[in-house]
Amino acid sequence: MINYENVISSSHDEVNEISDWKALHRLSTALLKADTVHQKLERILRTVVEFHQTQYGVILFFDQGRDALTVKASVGLVESAVEGLTKVKPGQGCCGLAFAERHRVIIEDFESNDAVAQFRPWAAQHSFRAVYSTPFYDADGDALGVLSVYFDKPHKPTLREKELADICATTIALILDRDRSETELRRERDRRDQILGGMAEGLCIVDHNFNVLEMNDTGVRISKRPFYELSGQSYWALWPEPANSEVGQLYRKAMVERVPVHLENRWEDPTGEIGWYELSVYPIDEGLALFFRDITERKKAEEAVRDSETRYRLLSESLSQLVWRTDSQGVIVQGGESWRNYTGYKGDLQQGWHEAVHPEDREKAREWWQATLVSSEISKFTFRVLRQDGKYRYLETRAVPWKDSNGNIKEWIGSCEDVTTSALHEGELKLANQRKDHFLAVLSHELRNPLSATRMAAQLLGTSPADAARVTQLSEVIQRQVGHMSRLVEDLVDVSRVSQGLVLLDKHAIDLRTIVKNAVEQVTPMIAAKNHLLKMEIPVHECKVYGDRTRLVQVVCNLLSNAARYTPDQGNIRVTLAIEENHYLLTVVDNGIGIDPAAITEIFDFYVQAERSTDRKNGGLGLGLALVKSLVELHGGNVTAMSHGKDLGSTFTITLPQLVTTKLLT
Repeated sequence: MINYENVISSSHDEVNEISDWKALHRLSTALLKADTVHQKLERILRTVVEFHQTQYGVILFFDQGRDALTVKASVGLVESAVEGLTKVKPGQGCCGLAFAERHRVIIEDFESNDAVAQFRPWAAQHSFRAVYSTPFYDADGDALGVLSVYFDKPHKPTLREKELADICATTIALILDRDRSETELRRERDRRDQILGGMAEGLCIVDHNFNVLEMNDTGVRISKRPFYELSGQSYWALWPEPANSEVGQLYRKAMVERVPVHLENRWEDPTGEIGWYELSVYPIDEGLALFFRDITERKKAEEAVRDSETRYRLLSESLSQLVWRTDSQGVIVQGGESWRNYTGYKGDLQQGWHEAVHPEDREKAREWWQATLVSSEISKFTFRVLRQDGKYRYLETRAVPWKDSNGNIKEWIGSCEDVTTSALHEGELKLANQRKDHFLAVLSHELRNPLSATRMAAQLLGTSPADAARVTQLSEVIQRQVGHMSRLVEDLVDVSRVSQGLVLLDKHAIDLRTIVKNAVEQVTPMIAAKNHLLKMEIPVHECKVYGDRTRLVQVVCNLLSNAARYTPDQGNIRVTLAIEENHYLLTVVDNGIGIDPAAITEIFDFYVQAERSTDRKNGGLGLGLALVKSLVELHGGNVTAMSHGKDLGSTFTITLPQLVTTKLLT
């Protein structure tokens, strides 16, 4: 007799088995799609609840950071139900027990199982009566989380349901484990790319045949070519220069012997720019890792330091005769020979270094050095030193204390700089200032006398009776004094024009003999007043020059009036005009009071009036000879003065070029 109940049951199991395999096949196919991990987990959950003919499923993943299970995906659970499962601790409830005890936990009915009594309110709120949780594990056997299925009525899972849950839990573990591995791999790759990208060094990976496999951003930038032009190419084809050089030999040594090598290499890039690179080569599984760093700036800095050291050494050698050191008490430690070389001094330097100092500066120099040692501060002093060539030079000596951390002086370091040029210039400025002050005093004196006489004459004209002779006499006084002041003003105006380069010459071809005669006529009254004997010697032939008639007459007048002023009464004055090869010599000679030879070099400077007498009866502003020199030079000539000393007379000689025919054409 056939048991139809068993046949029907067996037939039903076969149908379920076929349906289950179809569902699993559909799930496997769906999981091959490029969905997100969350989407794949939801697909698995929908398959699981379909197997169990329920609506509720959840996947929880253990979060080590929070030490709790968190919902990774859910199906059929409302938001409040999911929130109740969030942060479930291992060992709590069905899910926590399954995870903590590493086996399946089944709750057939919440209302009759005291193990989950704390979750009954939550289960009742969401109409859950039964649940069972299946843990899943990673490849190392560590629990990752649990798969839980909920029912709205009491339920005891069948063997089929358990097996299907195990299959799906394993699939979840594979997906999560793979996702975790891929995430970690991406993180490692990103970290690696970040490290390589942030490296200051260039990195190039080559295989065992020296083909380029990889290069970081710095390497690409240094190579100055895009990576697609480098990838897969032979290193030697890309950079043929080092192939047969020391660099290439070391690269091959590293590859064959599997040893690291280091070197510095000078390299010319594709643009022709020269640079220096530090190379480090390390064997790796793929081939070699080539690290290269641009050290061009460092090389330039090193070269600059070497150049600076060389310049300092050469400078020290060139200034060694002016550099010195002493101890804290001033005892010479170094630099004595430099002082000897500079001054030629052969004695005891400790006691007699100051013997080379100018006698007028010697005591001041010693006092300065002693005061410097006492003050313990930076100090400088300028004094004259007799150089070994016999000339006195101005040296600015600077002393700087070298102090320790407590402020105590360890040494004195000093230098002596030759400042002769600036010292002399300062002296010239000081002398010029003195001359200016002297000139202003002279000018005030020269103007005061005629102004006093003019004022007095004007007052007498206003108070005296109308006497024609008296009026005439006072008028002549006024005219004479005004004329004197006018000449002073004219001299001042001429000086101003010459100083500013504003003198304009009206040049023509003129006879120099006429110039001399006109000048003599103008100064004859002055010469006659002092009963001087004037002799004039001029050629019978024309003496043509190219010049300004008025200015040249002014030049000769100044020399003649200067001779008359400084020659005592009844003296002799001689004017000669001579013809040389291509120029004329005009000479004015007197037997007056002469010129101090020390003043000869300054007598043509502005505001200089040679001290020819102890009083000021001769007057003058000291401008005449300076104007003579300037005007003569504007005519292409020069003027010189000569005197043998006091009361031995003076000689002034003017040299002017003869007229050239081409000069007229210009």
